[in-house]
Amino acid sequence: MKKITMLLTNAFMPDPRPHREALSLVSAGYHVRLIAWDRGENLSEKERVDGIEVERIRIKSRHGRGLSQLVFIIIVWLRMTISLLKENQDLIYCHDFDTLIPGFIAAALTKKKVIFDSHEVYSRMLGKNVPGFMKNVIAWLEKIFVKMASHIIVTCEAMKLFYEKIGAKKITVVANYKEPSFFRFSTEFLQKERERLGASNKTIISYIANLGPERIIEPLLDAVKDDDSLFLIVGGDGVKKRVVEKAAAICRRIKYLGYVAPDKVPLYTAIADIVYYGYDKTAGMAEFCNPNKLFEALAVGCAFLGGSFGEMGRIIREEVCGIALEDFTKDSVASALKKMKEPQTLERLKENARRAGSEKYVWKIAEERLLSAVADTLSK
Repeated sequence: MKKITMLLTNAFMPDPRPHREALSLVSAGYHVRLIAWDRGENLSEKERVDGIEVERIRIKSRHGRGLSQLVFIIIVWLRMTISLLKENQDLIYCHDFDTLIPGFIAAALTKKKVIFDSHEVYSRMLGKNVPGFMKNVIAWLEKIFVKMASHIIVTCEAMKLFYEKIGAKKITVVANYKEPSFFRFSTEFLQKERERLGASNKTIISYIANLGPERIIEPLLDAVKDDDSLFLIVGGDGVKKRVVEKAAAICRRIKYLGYVAPDKVPLYTAIADIVYYGYDKTAGMAEFCNPNKLFEALAVGCAFLGGSFGEMGRIIREEVCGIALEDFTKDSVASALKKMKEPQTLERLKENARRAGSEKYVWKIAEERLLSAVADTLSK
């Protein structure tokens, strides 16, 4: 049995993409160990999750520290490298740029290969709290590291083109498609959940995701406040949490759930009629935008309200499964929701989404690409 060790700089609570990929690898007969960074969640240091051996490095920190994070991550890199050298894995699988240094060091010392799974283009993803010179250093390192990796896995075609331009050779697109069966619930159960939330006879909108600074939630909150036929479910954490809490305190039709565990996301998506995703189109990652929320909506058969940019905009237009906005303002969001909630329009958008999510954007397709990339890397 071939052994694969994954590296991840979050606590794996679990993180949806690494979890889904690891599950597919386990099902295909690989032994998968995952080394994660627990920044203060205090999860088990060692446990088995769905057949995946999880090992957590407990070093307290927080996201968004800027340059000061470097001290903490160097310690994490050292611990990851030591852990890698203690095991005799066949392949090192690095989730995102910030795990590549320990991956490359261990690979060089043990003569193993490295797969780089890029969830984001790291130099484009960094916030304003990171100095410009540091972003330039990371962009320079990206150009070097993509040539060192045996295989690169990305989430969309736009990222594939980006990495090809800076010298990457072997790239496979493994998108964040979903398995529709995970999002199926009985009509009776969903109706009871709607009643429990107080959302019966309302058009329900769902947004369960990060509430970071680049997420545009304010226009949606304002639009829902002004329309008694709408009910909004929001889940997640981040700097815009306070904005959501304040809106929920003055409007009963806005329900803030706080942090939502990944295994609860399918339910709060299936309850909805419309899934929303507002994102700042000037953000560095906008051109690569293909959010989990879109593929969750397709898996359920929900209409989708998002931006006109990135893979997100292309899929909305091609599948006719929602509305793609040029800008997120109160008026544009309210106007889009007014169109989308019209019964015949809503049913048509939902049916288009359901068809796309069950035939075209389904995890089985992405899984085949993942397994092929891993097998190809191990065979050389």
